[in-house]
Amino acid sequence: MSKLIDLSVEQGKDYGTGLVKFHHHLNETGLFDDDELAELIDNTPREYYMITHMNVEGRKMIWRNGDFNGLSGAEVLEAIKQGQLWLCLRGIEKFSPEHHEVMEQAFAEVGDVTKHVKTDRSQTHILISSPNASVLYHTDIPLIHHWHVRGKKRFYLWDETDKTVLPDETLEAVILRETEEEIHYDKKWDEFANIIDLEPGISCTWPQNGPHKVDNLDGLNVSVVAEYFTPQAKRKYGVYYANGFLRRYMGMNPTSTKTEGLVAYAKCALAVAVKKLNLTKKQERDMILSFLLDPKNIGDIINLQTKDQKPIMQL
Repeated sequence: MSKLIDLSVEQGKDYGTGLVKFHHHLNETGLFDDDELAELIDNTPREYYMITHMNVEGRKMIWRNGDFNGLSGAEVLEAIKQGQLWLCLRGIEKFSPEHHEVMEQAFAEVGDVTKHVKTDRSQTHILISSPNASVLYHTDIPLIHHWHVRGKKRFYLWDETDKTVLPDETLEAVILRETEEEIHYDKKWDEFANIIDLEPGISCTWPQNGPHKVDNLDGLNVSVVAEYFTPQAKRKYGVYYANGFLRRYMGMNPTSTKTEGLVAYAKCALAVAVKKLNLTKKQERDMILSFLLDPKNIGDIINLQTKDQKPIMQL
């Protein structure tokens, strides 16, 4: 297989800590054409996909979770083209060896350039979204590497150290999974966002927990997204997890978010213990099924009554 990335040593020096942007060639592999995507959707187990619908209620944009409702992969793809939908195929390494193989090569090539960074990848997802869809302002728990393959989108990124756009307690709630990753957003913040236009063949990664939102600009949008951690990223996760636990369950008011030193390591050990004992499990939010794709009107949805809504099982 020919080379998949164009990443220089200079570009890669901030990998895992800063904003890194470079070119890739995944869009030339044929694995992300309509027929391949339709087959991939057909082969995705229920517990590994999330189909989400976006609509505006009052002044607020609402995301809700749904189900394919028996539609074929080709029909699901057409529904995304026609509607306001966002599909995440989670953990493709578990059910698509072809996509897994090409992404393994891409990341191996990244690793050849970024030998100074030790990374652990957890899952790789494929995102497919409608031409005019938006991803709400949110923050991710791990580091994210985004490979854009089809369509055009505009990416707004904010400084993760700015407590105005990302207060500590907000990040704690996301890490403890008390809330969805969507968080409070003020449109005035757009004035100081770092704006990145993504076209096919652009890849980028940014600082851990960097708040961001995305507006699709044109065409069916397809991306590959990989979650990964560095040792420092794992410590940051542990520190914020422990701070959240101490604040909510022990009545304390932790202020330090340092990831180095004895206190940081003690907090990481506490986070491991709390997770093993499932001490925060009861407060974790459920993902609720609230609509079905409409088989008679492709692109539309069927809203479920409250009594028919139920949690969605995800692995």
